[in-house]
Amino acid sequence: MVGRDRRAPDFFLIGAPKAGTSALHAALAQHPGLFVSRVKEPKYYMCGDSPPPSYKGPGDAHSNQEWVWQRERYLSLFDGAPDGRLRGESTPFYLYNRDARRRIAVDNPDARLIAVLRDPVDRAYSNWMHLRMDGLEPEADLVEAARREQRRVDAGWAPFWHYRGLGMYGRRSPICSTTSRASSCSCCATAPSSTTRSTPSTASATFSASTGPGCPPCRRTTRDRSSSTARAPRPSGR
Repeated sequence: MVGRDRRAPDFFLIGAPKAGTSALHAALAQHPGLFVSRVKEPKYYMCGDSPPPSYKGPGDAHSNQEWVWQRERYLSLFDGAPDGRLRGESTPFYLYNRDARRRIAVDNPDARLIAVLRDPVDRAYSNWMHLRMDGLEPEADLVEAARREQRRVDAGWAPFWHYRGLGMYGRRSPICSTTSRASSCSCCATAPSSTTRSTPSTASATFSASTGPGCPPCRRTTRDRSSSTARAPRPSGR
């Protein structure tokens, strides 16, 4: 039976952009126990029930029109979910946007957050190439584009232009310090169970919206480790 229970999703694929989220979104949509919104990247929790920011980068005005920022419209994305299925959506910029994660935690503290990370340099190159091939990136050299990042941020370009920032996972998000190249968790020196190696340059992790990932082996949350470990990553929009 198809339900119309208007409630927040049960899980979110929160990032990172150009790290394989589209492929994972498509794979999750095939799972018989899950319902994933057909609209990928609604960006609802980046807005707070207000229209999206007026970003000023090339193509940003057009992209802003795709944001689903009205709550009823957002919740209607899950109207087709059969009863009993977990509901989810994918907006890879939630990982970069602290306000978005805070809003998710308020809306559904028990929501599960799934993050896919990629080698930051590989991610930045893929990001730059995406925009370059779309005819939007004016700079023909990635290194030079990265040098101009702060100027672009100051000028109001959308987060998809933040080639370096989007890959600095340890600065904005409470991801466990374990990565695809790590063999143990930094807080208890045991093999990580929530971070799964997929390819040489990517890794995924799942954690709670209310507490962050914590460390699965020793069950310590990010708050417990905040004084002894490096602060963990950083989204916003396209």
